[in-house]
Amino acid sequence: MISQPPSRPQKAVVITARRTVLAADPTSWKALPSPFVLGPLDSLTVPIVPIAVLFVYKQQLASADAQLIVRDQLYRALSRLLDYYPHLTGRLQFNSSDGSIEIGQLGAGADFLEAECGHPLSDFSRNGSLTVLDLPDGGNALLAPYDLTVEGVFSKPLLTLQHTHFACGRVVLGIRVHHGVCDADGYFQLVRDLAELYRGFADGAVQSHLSSPPHVSSYQSQLMNGGMTLEERQLAQRYKPSLFYVDTEGKVATDLVSGVQTTSRATPVTGRVMCFSGSSLAALKAYATEPGSGTSWVSTFEALSGLLYRCVHRARVQLRIVEPSEHGSLSFPDFLTSVNLRARMGPEIFAPRYFPNGIMTVFTSVSPELLENGPLWQIVKALHDLLLIPAITSADDVVNTVRWIAAQSDKRQIKQGFRFGNGSFMVTQWNKMDMYDGASFEAPPLMVMPPFTAISSVDGLAHFLPSYSQANGVNDKDALVVTLSLSEPVWAFLDKDEEFRRFVYAPNGLVDSPVTPKCASDGQSRH
Repeated sequence: MISQPPSRPQKAVVITARRTVLAADPTSWKALPSPFVLGPLDSLTVPIVPIAVLFVYKQQLASADAQLIVRDQLYRALSRLLDYYPHLTGRLQFNSSDGSIEIGQLGAGADFLEAECGHPLSDFSRNGSLTVLDLPDGGNALLAPYDLTVEGVFSKPLLTLQHTHFACGRVVLGIRVHHGVCDADGYFQLVRDLAELYRGFADGAVQSHLSSPPHVSSYQSQLMNGGMTLEERQLAQRYKPSLFYVDTEGKVATDLVSGVQTTSRATPVTGRVMCFSGSSLAALKAYATEPGSGTSWVSTFEALSGLLYRCVHRARVQLRIVEPSEHGSLSFPDFLTSVNLRARMGPEIFAPRYFPNGIMTVFTSVSPELLENGPLWQIVKALHDLLLIPAITSADDVVNTVRWIAAQSDKRQIKQGFRFGNGSFMVTQWNKMDMYDGASFEAPPLMVMPPFTAISSVDGLAHFLPSYSQANGVNDKDALVVTLSLSEPVWAFLDKDEEFRRFVYAPNGLVDSPVTPKCASDGQSRH
């Protein structure tokens, strides 16, 4: 369940057209092997999870009558994009021999939806301020419909794009790509490539090209589906990865998916958007540094993750003190985050402009006593040490882990030691990615943000994003936006946490007007 602002037009978006987008050059996908084999890291993704993001654009053209992000031109760019990413014309399926995901039905195409909203974007704002939660259906109406069942996901396109035109002339692009084929780094590369191709079709150009083609083959995909000899498999299986193990009772649905479904049936999960100014984050880093150490190893990610990890845990504990019979005991307070291996491993392992999944998730746990009462620097130090483990810093460890994954007879039985539950906390770091300048069609977007969807509204899941104030002339290059979803009753206790309130800049993530959105210092919290 997602909280919605009252008295807003919620059923305001109407889909007016749905078009199947085929590759401009059908030889692009016909040259691929069928099925198209994905890689070991791709096989670790949850089968029903997509990456879905909204891009909000303002009319900045000389003529008020000129169309913003011309639909036919965008359609042509999307068709041309499929020439460079031809496997995205297919559909996901399970490999019958090892349970890994692969792509069949090549050439089926992507989906392009056209939608209209009869209201100006300002109708959804609160006192001239706008956040993703204010958009129709919390932004969900600006994405193509999504079936959360495995059968539904596997029958639908890997790539969908919805172009929604508002009465004021502003446009929102809702772009969804299945996580099985790429991570966030690959996703935003795809969006940048789409924008480049769109610009190439300007002024009636008949063709458009990318300045540099993407790398779409997954790392070590040649080892999948019988690509290893018996001796190679046996050798790979002898390795003992630190992050994974084999569960012989493994199922298609993972703990994360089960947790989403269970939480949705019990206590509602509420999402919020919060802003942290650059000066606040600098103060937080100093606060999270060991006193008298003279060291400066604390990163913004580590300090902010540590603060939220601790404050959310304390709020959960306080809730159970006040209402012990209604919420049950807390699960282990495990912490999980994903690490982009591209920069760490270099082009020797991950080719330049690598599109598929190139991440590995790592996890740790801090004792409840330390989380509640210990100094913040000790929590942050635990997260700092986590990001230095050999599993994500040693090329040998990464290569051996990937080969171990490929050698497993049933990929669905591969599990991690992370204990997902009502006490766990997860962070996804997107703030270092090019989400704004590269997504320029006629102009860069005003706001880029993932909406809180039925699948992403997980209790204890945070996304770190670049501040949309940076795209609108506000000089705070170090500011961050955090989206966070929590069990609804927890928020009341987090709001009272003095350590949390000391550093958060705008607890409700208010932005200024939809013309020039920026973080505002309104301290009123909203559910």
